[in-house]
Amino acid sequence: MDIPAEFEDKIDELTIEKRDYQLAAVNEIIEALPDNSILLNYPYGTGKTIIALLSFLAVKMQKPTAKFIFTSAREAAGLRCRQALEMGKKFGYIENLGYLYDPTGKGLGLRQKSKMYEASTVIFSPITALMNDYFEIKTKLRINIFENVDICVIDEATDILARDMSGFRTSKYFEGLFNLREKGHKFPILALSGTRDKQRANAILKILGDDTLLMQRLDLSPYETVTKIHKIRREDYIKIDQQISSQITKPIEIIQKGLGVKLSRLEIIKMSYSGALEKLEKINTFPGKLGKYQIKDEGTKNELILAFRRLFKFSHARLLLLESTPGEFLKYIEDEENKEIFKNVVELGKELVTYRVDLPKYENPEEKVTRALVHPKVYTAIDIIHEHLFRGAQVLIFTRYLALGNYLHRLLHNLGFPEVKYLSGQSTEDMRKITLKDFDEGNVKVLIFTPLGGRGLNLEAADVVIHLDITTNIDDMIQRRERARGCMEYVLVLEETSEQGKVKDYKKLIGEDDEEDEEGEEKEQEQNQEQESGEEFLPPEEGTKTL
Repeated sequence: MDIPAEFEDKIDELTIEKRDYQLAAVNEIIEALPDNSILLNYPYGTGKTIIALLSFLAVKMQKPTAKFIFTSAREAAGLRCRQALEMGKKFGYIENLGYLYDPTGKGLGLRQKSKMYEASTVIFSPITALMNDYFEIKTKLRINIFENVDICVIDEATDILARDMSGFRTSKYFEGLFNLREKGHKFPILALSGTRDKQRANAILKILGDDTLLMQRLDLSPYETVTKIHKIRREDYIKIDQQISSQITKPIEIIQKGLGVKLSRLEIIKMSYSGALEKLEKINTFPGKLGKYQIKDEGTKNELILAFRRLFKFSHARLLLLESTPGEFLKYIEDEENKEIFKNVVELGKELVTYRVDLPKYENPEEKVTRALVHPKVYTAIDIIHEHLFRGAQVLIFTRYLALGNYLHRLLHNLGFPEVKYLSGQSTEDMRKITLKDFDEGNVKVLIFTPLGGRGLNLEAADVVIHLDITTNIDDMIQRRERARGCMEYVLVLEETSEQGKVKDYKKLIGEDDEEDEEGEEKEQEQNQEQESGEEFLPPEEGTKTL
């Protein structure tokens, strides 16, 4: 298939900032269709949704009867589909395409719903709703809603994959979609991804089939992002983290012995979060199977259940310590059900209660507010926010814990910080739209996000990004980073804790070495050069902060 001659004239009518790499990608996609599927693996924030919509438009100009699907399986899949639709409306695509959004069929009869599918050029639908509708309409009305589909776009294609103890597998609803293609409806798939994990990318390619082409530009970055790893030292956190880590060792050794294999600590911890305990409890015949591992008898099963239960509790407590509020951590370890196994940790936790920190008021930093139970990353973030707001910056803050996001939002408000907003998966769609518009126009100065609050957004108005956690899925960190390009990025990490290994992985992915800045004249010379170059946003002094 070739790009029609009038395509460029058509996109000139669209209200969109056209980037050369996006138009080049559309050319490659159209040349590959309809014989090949495509994995478009570009960094997050480079406009893959725009590329998909432009590809729809190019195909429709050649084939007026063409039909398209845009689907997603993210935790907020409906939100992602709605965002793609809103983007299409904003740039004028929808006037040229026609659409059906999220056909969940509320208040619609089945025949009405099937007619809507038939009449729509583009269907924006979460994969769950899409496949449920397909099976229901096919079974009851003998109508195949996929019969004339020309392209199926899969947003965030890493969600094709589900992870289990034996590696990657296809998630349930996508498995249904791919089985459908194998039965004769061989429509091409355009899978959108930003993963830097080669194993994931190869797994996606394998699932999509031998006819799939990889279009990859991980070097693509229209704007430069500067990363600062900001280390924080708190002796009480170091002691608690070390105590929890030492308690994790014994259950891991029991699990290694019970499974008869020398798995790494990280692999075993991942097993504890992927349903190993529930699967063990269902084993009633021996030898039994836990994924690819054999459980020889009931005694081994019971030992493994106890070990996995303890491992999960200690791992979860450590995450709460490092990434949530001190109050949430203390509540968990002091719970009646957990108190016994955390008795050594509870004693150390008393130091968190007695620690006090002085926080600056926004308008008058000399005026301090003394608070207890403030996470070190929170008061460090407040210092960074304070410095950059006075220079006119807009700041994004990411955390994956609702409790920490809520707490920071309230605290900044109480300290008098201006125009602070917070978006999570619990925010209404109207609130999201208003807040994001205000941020884009400069009326919101500080915006706090949880993962569901920040999915699929381009936030180029941000000058500073602060990560309050380092997620185990490094791709999520990359996505956060590349949603707000051309910014100063701070990754806050508690020194001498189990977070430091994740920092190394993250720095490796973004192509930064792990060497410390040299001391003496060379460092002073670099600082002088920065000042002379007129950098708008200079970071606070990087390095260890002893409190």
